[in-house]
Amino acid sequence: MNTTRRALILLGGAAAIPMSMGCITAAVMSGGDRETYTETVDSVLVSADGKTLAVLGQDYHYLFDAPPAIKLLLQPDLRDAVDVSFHAFSVDANQRIAGGYFLRLGKNASPEQQEKAMAAGFKALPSGELSYNGTLNGTRYAANGIQATAAAQKLRKTYTINISAEKTAGAKAASKAGKLLLTPITLAADGVLILVAVPLLLIVAIGAAASR
Repeated sequence: MNTTRRALILLGGAAAIPMSMGCITAAVMSGGDRETYTETVDSVLVSADGKTLAVLGQDYHYLFDAPPAIKLLLQPDLRDAVDVSFHAFSVDANQRIAGGYFLRLGKNASPEQQEKAMAAGFKALPSGELSYNGTLNGTRYAANGIQATAAAQKLRKTYTINISAEKTAGAKAASKAGKLLLTPITLAADGVLILVAVPLLLIVAIGAAASR
């Protein structure tokens, strides 16, 4: 990763995002080696090159390897047409996070939009809609107080999702999961979010359901 700093542009939080990744104050223990918490999310971004999906929570930032289907959201004619929702996520002791996502293109989509979605791997539903189920893999970072400050960088409302996190041996006594790296995202003087070597764009359409 080079040191070029590229601006993060909000992906468009016009609709509801079904992703909730929790406020640690709401954490509850679900076992000796794991803890479950809900994360509050108000910004979801994707890199302009389609390689990285960034989810900004209050306590953590989550950076995922963006699968090809997510890149579909970068196309202007599909950013407002495809709804995105997320399944529950799990974090291991090395801060690797994994979970599922669901993309949906409505039955009123144009033939051109449908063709592009099918080419990206979407499947037809009996309802006439097109859908895609996939998985996300990435890394959890400590937010370090870095949050979107401009309304244009945020979803219209915040959302939450349940996360199950594994605790390392050293962290079990402290009831915290693993050793966290600080987020690679920074906040520029002009309020623009910056990610080293990765420009981020706003995701426009976020699905209405919460965690699935």
